[in-house]
Amino acid sequence: MAEYNYEITYRRGSQNTNADALSTIGSVSKGGDLSDEFDEDRKKKILYEFHDSPVGGHGGMNETYRAIKSQYFWPNMTREVEEYVKQCRSCQVNKMLTLKHKAPMEITMTAEHPFDKCYLDVVGP
Repeated sequence: MAEYNYEITYRRGSQNTNADALSTIGSVSKGGDLSDEFDEDRKKKILYEFHDSPVGGHGGMNETYRAIKSQYFWPNMTREVEEYVKQCRSCQVNKMLTLKHKAPMEITMTAEHPFDKCYLDVVGP
């Protein structure tokens, strides 16, 4: 880079029209992180940034809460994050419903003679 003559200038996110997702992380101001001075508009911006934005990635309640908690705090934050994620249409549509099936506990019979029971494990088409 020493060969080139260049100048580094800072542009705010709103003025940087070609910013990618990584350069807009932290676009909500972080002044007064641990205060009770969060109006509803600021909370919604924070929730959007950490959940709905491409960087947030709809990570679910726990992941969103942990990410926000690392930088912000306000009273009843857990409940508000949970409500926000529950109301996210994209998360509700794409949520994987995994049913946990347990194999039945059965006592198998032991073979009395060789080759009374034969099992074959076949992998392939």
